[in-house]
Amino acid sequence: MTITKRNRSIQPIDYTKTSFGEIKEELVQYIKRHYPDTYKDFKKSSFGSMMLDLVSYVGDQLHYYSDHNANEAIAAFTKDPEILIQHIQAAGADPTLNSVGVGEVEVHVLRPADSSFIGLDKDYEATLRAGSTYRSQGGTIYTQMRDVTFNEENSQIVAYNTVADGADIEYYILKAKVPVISGEEKDYSVNVGNFRRFLKLEIPDPSVTEILKVVDSEQNDYFQVDHLTQNVIYRPILDPDNRDTMISSIMKASPVPRRHIVEKSLNKTHLVFGHGSDQDLKTSAVADPSNVALKLTGKNHISSPTLDPSSLLSSNMLGVAPQNTTITITYRSNTTGNTNAAAGTVNQVVDPILFFKNEHLLDSAKVSFIRENIQVYNEEPINGNISIPNTEELKRRYLGTYGAQGRAVTKQDYISAAYSMPPIYGSVKRAGIYRDTNDLRRNINMYLMAEGADGKMQKPSILLKQNIKTWINSIKMISDSVDLFDANIINFGIDFRLALKNNVNQKTTINMIKQRIFEELTTTAPEIGEPLYISEIIRIIQNIPEVARISPKDGIKITSLVGENYTDYYYDTRTNTAPDNSYIYIPQNSIWEIKYIDDIKGTIIG
Repeated sequence: MTITKRNRSIQPIDYTKTSFGEIKEELVQYIKRHYPDTYKDFKKSSFGSMMLDLVSYVGDQLHYYSDHNANEAIAAFTKDPEILIQHIQAAGADPTLNSVGVGEVEVHVLRPADSSFIGLDKDYEATLRAGSTYRSQGGTIYTQMRDVTFNEENSQIVAYNTVADGADIEYYILKAKVPVISGEEKDYSVNVGNFRRFLKLEIPDPSVTEILKVVDSEQNDYFQVDHLTQNVIYRPILDPDNRDTMISSIMKASPVPRRHIVEKSLNKTHLVFGHGSDQDLKTSAVADPSNVALKLTGKNHISSPTLDPSSLLSSNMLGVAPQNTTITITYRSNTTGNTNAAAGTVNQVVDPILFFKNEHLLDSAKVSFIRENIQVYNEEPINGNISIPNTEELKRRYLGTYGAQGRAVTKQDYISAAYSMPPIYGSVKRAGIYRDTNDLRRNINMYLMAEGADGKMQKPSILLKQNIKTWINSIKMISDSVDLFDANIINFGIDFRLALKNNVNQKTTINMIKQRIFEELTTTAPEIGEPLYISEIIRIIQNIPEVARISPKDGIKITSLVGENYTDYYYDTRTNTAPDNSYIYIPQNSIWEIKYIDDIKGTIIG
């Protein structure tokens, strides 16, 4: 092939130049090399220099956005919380963006004595319905999750008052545990016009925690599914024959042509429907999975004998989208940002739904007296997760979900499962899992830590651990044995000694250093078993311009804090410090915490 002079003069472009200065320098060299006699004015004030600056600026911007898009396309490197949430949802997880507090409260309901003043009057047996609401001292509303009947089997019974002469008991108090969840139910209605594929509706409430019900004006229910391809759900059907006294309902597969999914972002919640219309709806029954036929369109073979028994509804429209109707969405929403409650703070009854059988036959005065004297009290704290998750928090919680594939096999699978439990059952702040080598069965021990109403670490409640246990059992390997434990909280104090530069306000600088250390160490909580790195504290201090040097001998001293307002778990920091003084070892069943900013103290040396 003949190489022409024109081809020999072409210079390759260096695509490694990405910054403003590099691009401009490359352009200047290009002009000098190819146009030495045409353009010679490279002064900063010249028109040519202005054009070079503009081109370099545009090139720098394009490189930035190309790098940004490349990073955001990978979940491990993304910096944008909104994009990370999309990655999480694509991996099959449901990110918990609004905090939910779950726990139990003790409700006191009165019951009159019978006519003989010996026992309880059976006619006044009361049931407290799901949907009853209670309030904490901080103003958080808690909603009852299921019906509770107050009777001799599930209630603690104590005397309340006596008749006028004091000889007999007139009323008894029945105390029973009631499960509650933070938030109250709200309704939002929106008019839907002509048919649109994949209709998307926004709920204008940034504090949505759960979608409870979606119904149109024709009373058609739209059921929430994980994916629009999921066309069958399982619903409880009451067993009228009561064939098994231990089972009150029968699980029944039901096709759901009307369905929706929920898409979340930081401040928005959307409902997305399918692309079918009412005219496309096929009312086919649930098929027998053993009779699902292969679709051999135009070929006489199949590539795999694998069938999909979950495809039980003959519809390929991904569900029916509503049209020309009014959609009413019932959802649960938080009333306050802090959904946790310390023990003894849930003590106000807001709206009790108390049901009596044959109430019209009862004494109205007694019924009113009972309703007016319902009391509530929480003996245990109500746990959730009140912190707004940052990008790093979201990555830690959910990036293991994709690898788990709905099953817990590895250590990270179990931790991801604990974090991905639906928020209506409560939330854990940190989870760690370790093999118990001293157990003959090589049992798996999971250590949990929750977050209190004050945003500090707190041991999880009994109900929260029960929910985690149930959730883990549904996805763990059948041969694994998992036990749940509270992680030990180690409260640390930090004392630093350093010298400041001349002409520096000592008090202001010390307060600024304390604030910087506190923010750096508490923005993201440590993992269970993660060491406290003294070297990281030194790095924080050395990056402050006002600091001259840190004392070489006792520059950083870590102490264990116990007593009032702190944990009772004392930890010997001296014997658990690394030989090079770079970190403090933390046991695998413990987690450290700097609880208050005043736990950080500083001393100025000469």
